[in-house]
Amino acid sequence: MDPDKHAIKRVMRVFRKFLPEDESGENVRAVTMFGKMLRFKDIMNGKGIPSWLGKPGWPVTSGSYIVSDKSAYIAVCALTSPELMEPLSKTHGVAITGRLVTANLGIEKIIQNIISNPNIRYLLLCGKESPVFHPAQTLHCLFHNGVNPQKRILDAKGHFPVLNNLENEQIERFRQQVELLELTDVVDADVIREKILGLEKKAFYTAVKTSIPQNQKPAVDQFIQLRPSGERKDFTYDPNGYFVITVDHKKGKIILRHYETDNTPAHEIKARRADSILRGLIREGLLSQLSHAGYLGIELAKAETALRMSLEYNQDHPLKNQ
Repeated sequence: MDPDKHAIKRVMRVFRKFLPEDESGENVRAVTMFGKMLRFKDIMNGKGIPSWLGKPGWPVTSGSYIVSDKSAYIAVCALTSPELMEPLSKTHGVAITGRLVTANLGIEKIIQNIISNPNIRYLLLCGKESPVFHPAQTLHCLFHNGVNPQKRILDAKGHFPVLNNLENEQIERFRQQVELLELTDVVDADVIREKILGLEKKAFYTAVKTSIPQNQKPAVDQFIQLRPSGERKDFTYDPNGYFVITVDHKKGKIILRHYETDNTPAHEIKARRADSILRGLIREGLLSQLSHAGYLGIELAKAETALRMSLEYNQDHPLKNQ
């Protein structure tokens, strides 16, 4: 055989590996290979370094993003509207602002960067959706439906919505760690910024502030100083019963079981977040004492921390590594 023809055939065989494998237009091998190439590129650029080689920096993967405050709690995804990145990155409370086009490798990068920063609690989608790859719809399905055993995002419309280069526990940790906020197709930076600032107030501010006339200086707040107490006194039993808290790491849930004072099982609540469980107890009128509510708030916060950080939780005991 002519050496030139033989070489051409070899090139064509390699090229065919990157062509769609069926009428869906998907190619699993190509996406997997490109994912590995991107990881190698990150390592060469000092990102995504394994922990045993040194302390990894953040973000851990490369991409089209702007890093603002690493200790902040909001990640902003501007989808296919890169013009939003610069103004939104300057908003207080934003840790990182980036764009997203693909429904596989792009989402994988978002997941890797977010789960490597436990401070991030919200992922805000905004900007124009891609009519071809549907990344916003795919992320929506990831949060609400999860993935199948092949790591395909259930009911997603995006092109090849498979997170082939991630472990299942990484995907589940991402779904547990952050709350998805959807402003898809909103391109007004002021509207988006207002939503971001609203999240800040929701997270940290509970006091209602009255407006002060411009010609009047605000009065200096006077506080009565109280001494903290390091001594824990036994609480009186709540006549509504008692609660047992556990953490199911496999299902990603905090489990709270309510028992009557005679040890009869009464109610059960399962959720990912401590505050939703506490609100459920208040809604149902199951707490009659402030001391009991405070105690449960502390224990539920510990349970949520254990769930998010993969720690061992035992009620009334400090958190431990598993």
